[in-house]
Amino acid sequence: MAKLSDMIKKALKEDVSAAIAAPVATIAPKEPMSGVVTKSISADADRLADIAYITKSFRGGALNDADKRVLDAKFKAVGVTGDIAALLPDGFTGTFMRDIEKELNVAKLFPMGSVPGGTGHDLIAIGGIQAYITNEATDGTDSSESYVTFVKTTKKIMAVVRKSYEAINDSLIDLAAEVRYELVRAIAEGIEEAVINGDLSSTHMDSGVAASSPKKVCNGLRKHAKEKGTVDFGGAALTEAQMFAKLMEMQLAGGKYLSDTEVSKGNVVLVVDNYMFTKFRLYDSFRTIEKAGTMATLFGGKVDSVFSIPVISSDVLPKVSATGVVSSTAGDNLFSSCVMANIKMFKLFSNGAVVSENDRNITNQTLFWTTSVRFGFAGIYDSTEASVNTVNAAYKTAILGINIAR
Repeated sequence: MAKLSDMIKKALKEDVSAAIAAPVATIAPKEPMSGVVTKSISADADRLADIAYITKSFRGGALNDADKRVLDAKFKAVGVTGDIAALLPDGFTGTFMRDIEKELNVAKLFPMGSVPGGTGHDLIAIGGIQAYITNEATDGTDSSESYVTFVKTTKKIMAVVRKSYEAINDSLIDLAAEVRYELVRAIAEGIEEAVINGDLSSTHMDSGVAASSPKKVCNGLRKHAKEKGTVDFGGAALTEAQMFAKLMEMQLAGGKYLSDTEVSKGNVVLVVDNYMFTKFRLYDSFRTIEKAGTMATLFGGKVDSVFSIPVISSDVLPKVSATGVVSSTAGDNLFSSCVMANIKMFKLFSNGAVVSENDRNITNQTLFWTTSVRFGFAGIYDSTEASVNTVNAAYKTAILGINIAR
């Protein structure tokens, strides 16, 4: 690997100075690019194609010979031996968005759907379809069905990366790989923050949230759960039995949406912060893989659960006050919170493809890259035509546990 790295750096340095200097006077801001490669060979090849796309943008739209040699070697290393020119895209490949989704933690529980431009609308049945006894040659009884229109609104988040000419001169291909990773991570973190901590209220439930924060994209799980119902854990240290009794109280508060029937279908999850998860691992009745060993296969290989409800640890859940929100008084934020939710009752969706633009600033000799995605998240009963992005407390699809001592 060290020899390959030396070869890459040597090859790039042969042409990089001229490649940077020559296009400066002629380069123009690029049009937004959101193309997707239609011919995908493998995820590794797609990631290299993304790196090539970034490198091309840095070069002003065309790879130089040194870049092509390095990329050719990298493509061959992942099994691509043909002409790489046919594989190089004019935008990110589909793997870019899939890698963003892989970086998600809690948000990946909700498979990302799509909105074909504008504001999406889905017709959602809210019950009423029933079966009745019907006699021979007798008309059946009509159901009194009812529907709501689920409205999908989206907002855009953007990540901006800037690199100096000097950094590019050191190692362009390696730098392009770093830029790709940074963009994937930044967008994924923004989506994760929105899905867990989002709040569309004019004043965010948590103190200190900036207007440009991803936490203002949508109503997240904490917001939904807080409005639908809370269970107070008392603010004092709890025994194992007391902790699980409170979790059972949360499940009961969710009614049919958090029932054992929904649990058996795999629809219910418990999202906790790292502190709570670490505490759970000390409980004898909390099954984990290290406790179960080879027996874990009896539980599908995933045994981090309470009452057969999977427990998901998130480092995005903040320390909060006793009421479950981040207080402006830092000394009040001493507690944990957790969310029990039916994941089938919420939807995550994107609007359009990942959009990327790049340009250079000749006054400080930097190249900068922007990547954005439009997305949204909501409960299917919590954003209707009658009340867009308004949590409906009648549907107990998520419950918030508050005042949990740390």
